[in-house]
Amino acid sequence: MKLGVVFILAVVLLITGCPPDKPNVVLNPQPMYKFYVDHHWVPLAEPDSRFGPGTVFTLAPGDDPRWQGSLQDCGLPATLVAPVQGSAGKLAFNMSGDYGASAVLQLKGVSVGPDFSKVKTASLTLDQHGPSSLNMIQIRIWINDPSNKDKIPQTCKDILNAPNTYIVQEAYSVSKGTYTLKDNASAKISLKGLNVGPLAISADAHASPTADGSLTFDQTLYTAVRKLVYANGGWESLGRPDDQSSADTQVINQLSYFQNNTHREK
Repeated sequence: MKLGVVFILAVVLLITGCPPDKPNVVLNPQPMYKFYVDHHWVPLAEPDSRFGPGTVFTLAPGDDPRWQGSLQDCGLPATLVAPVQGSAGKLAFNMSGDYGASAVLQLKGVSVGPDFSKVKTASLTLDQHGPSSLNMIQIRIWINDPSNKDKIPQTCKDILNAPNTYIVQEAYSVSKGTYTLKDNASAKISLKGLNVGPLAISADAHASPTADGSLTFDQTLYTAVRKLVYANGGWESLGRPDDQSSADTQVINQLSYFQNNTHREK
């Protein structure tokens, strides 16, 4: 038995060129995560309605990205933080992404049903999707306007100056898609009604079962982010007009679910 373990470890070392617990070594990542990274995006652990452009989040070692709020909470007008949709850079998906069971609960009006424990993964197919971003020119004009100086709460400055804090400049959005629920054998779990089975779906939900038992939705979710700003400079880091290097690679190297190919329930 010990000889078998040694052999497996030797194979891992031969393939990766380094020990399997080295932080920046990717060991067989989930294909969808790798797809995003290969196309210069930082994948989120699961689709999330909160991680749009302007999001402020923290990423402590060994943790997942934790949503803290938005630049709008820091005094920026809603019109400045509103995402600018773009078609350039739209990704061409030839696969669906398997996320943890809790991913489907991000949809408005969708909650746990009596058989939810049978759901182990939720496979997402994207129908309408594309990048969205902040208008950084307008944001920098606003931040550098002396008349707006007192509109920025000190609490917000303190948060942005805290360690392990980042700001999202671009996010990949999904406005329409389909979830397929699967059990521990990766077999499909079909939805047959609104309030029975694995999910409870309210009348005002932005989701509904399809004829084949999947779940279609028309709510904006975000699956990946990029052009992340390490906010150790507070507002000054956003107000500078010079082109800054992003913290994307730094964040990717800390994502436990990308490095270890794990899905953690929240």
